[in-house]
Amino acid sequence: MPVVAALECEHEHEHEHERDVSPRREQPELQPYTETIWVDPSLRRRSSLGMTDDADGRITEAGYEQLAANADGLEQWESPWADSHYQRHYVWPAVRPLLPDVDGRTVLDAGCGVGHYAAWFAERGASVVGVDASTEALEAARERCGDEVTFHRGDLTERLEFAADGSVDLVFSNLVLDHVEEWRPVFSEFERVLRPDGILVFSTVHPLRRYLNHRADLESYYETEGYVVEWGSTDARIESYYRPVGEVVNALAESGFAVSEFREARPQEEYEAHQPDRYEQAMTRPDTLCVRARPV
Repeated sequence: MPVVAALECEHEHEHEHERDVSPRREQPELQPYTETIWVDPSLRRRSSLGMTDDADGRITEAGYEQLAANADGLEQWESPWADSHYQRHYVWPAVRPLLPDVDGRTVLDAGCGVGHYAAWFAERGASVVGVDASTEALEAARERCGDEVTFHRGDLTERLEFAADGSVDLVFSNLVLDHVEEWRPVFSEFERVLRPDGILVFSTVHPLRRYLNHRADLESYYETEGYVVEWGSTDARIESYYRPVGEVVNALAESGFAVSEFREARPQEEYEAHQPDRYEQAMTRPDTLCVRARPV
């Protein structure tokens, strides 16, 4: 089943827990990824989404390109895309109810990756524009969506020159903002391109998860600090940032948004079969935060 069809099917039956009779591949003992703390003042001064260059090899852009180049070869336990167990059984069921009817609307998929969600919106009648920092990801997205979606390479921390003021009904950003240090420029740009009655929906790894996992290494709960994610079986290294919960809310408020829903999600039961340790943890403390906000 195509990923976009699976996404809709799983949402419609998110309260039904039918037995999965499909063949199961042997699960590796590796965790989905290892989060190696890397508190580095130079990292804190860089807030671009994958467009920076760095002589020491810690290059987010290269990491994105590496993940995208292997998009079809990654196991579901380690995939960063919409076909992963984490997204299908945890993030998407929490995000989907926050989305409006997109038929006839203009949607900006901010950090569109290989185009799974862009295709989902297009199939439901939206006029979709996707933007991503990765050339490899955009190539895969164009192949997936054809002429149904317009794609641009760009950095979310910079002005989105292709989008006019007040031209978008929905900005959607799924598990992207974790890789941006300073959210205010990003949210301000989202506010610029949204219509007055537009909606912003985004998801992020919950700050509590990262703080509890790394509190021995982080300097302070109250500071935004950077580290590197070494992704699964690949050699991809991706910059990521921890920030306190208050910073999520304050960045939105100071950029012209009012929060209408703040969802600390629990996973579906199906997730337990694929990643039992992470499922057990997420049932007692939030792993994912999903937010819906409007311009004010």
